[in-house]
Amino acid sequence: MSKRVKKIFKWIFGVIGLLLLGFIGFVLNETKYEINADFSNIEERLNKYYDEKEMAGFAVSVFNADSVLYSGGIGFSDLENQIPYTENTLQYLASISKTMIGVALMQCQEKGFFKLDDPINNHLPFKVVNPNHPDKPITIRQLAMHTSSLDYNEKVVESLYVDESEKLTSLDSFMRSYFEQKSFGEVTFTKDEPGQNFNYSNIASGITAYIIELKSGMTFSDFTKQNIFNPLGMNDTGWFLNELDSSQLSRHYEPDEDSKITEFEVKGVSLYPARDLITNVKDLTKYCQAVIARNPKLLTPESYETLLSPSLKSTVTNRTVDNTGI
Repeated sequence: MSKRVKKIFKWIFGVIGLLLLGFIGFVLNETKYEINADFSNIEERLNKYYDEKEMAGFAVSVFNADSVLYSGGIGFSDLENQIPYTENTLQYLASISKTMIGVALMQCQEKGFFKLDDPINNHLPFKVVNPNHPDKPITIRQLAMHTSSLDYNEKVVESLYVDESEKLTSLDSFMRSYFEQKSFGEVTFTKDEPGQNFNYSNIASGITAYIIELKSGMTFSDFTKQNIFNPLGMNDTGWFLNELDSSQLSRHYEPDEDSKITEFEVKGVSLYPARDLITNVKDLTKYCQAVIARNPKLLTPESYETLLSPSLKSTVTNRTVDNTGI
């Protein structure tokens, strides 16, 4: 290639590079008001995302391992009475509740109650066996990783929604009803052998919490209160509303077809450790900070490593998102 041709190519690539840099700069400049919130304008930015046709209110916390940089609420927890949504507003959580099962599992292993790779039938008062693979034991780790082959069984889960007052603190009666008496029909499994594939299951999460109850001699609610909530000062967190200040509970709303939001009734679930944790953004921040900082009030360094390290085996082929911890 001649020097002249090389010079032309160099000039072309230089122009392309300048154009690319200019385009990137233009995009960043145009979007800076969407992403460049700081502590002088964060509420202004958050209010841009508050749509009264889509939501009533929410809370936001910005934090690192040892500091809360911002915490506050936007909108209302009660539209009818115009009660603001604040960092103290209580809210039911969905499956973030399952992270408590993970921490409690590691605490139980530290106490010597069991090991994660124990077959669950070593610790249950009844047998749980996948009839498609009767010689393959299900382990506690597989329950925690949703690779136990226990089916999600959405029809059963949907039938478990109950009024808050009807929720039972102990999981024993449901588990015996489900697995021993088969009151909900035959226990369903996937065709995969235990440990082979990922299949999200609230039933698996529930039986994990049940094993914690059996080995600790405490309800899961009491175990988490004693070993997670109290040590971290999560005084506004619990599994049952009668343990908390119900006046702080947010009402719940959803959008309707008329571009308005309407209130709807919230029900609890019999398998409460799989969801239903009641907390506020202030307490949830304490919990997240403890895990980020690997706070020794919860776990040893070894347990944190197990909790947070990728734990799905390479043979699990159907997982479409990043590997996950316990």
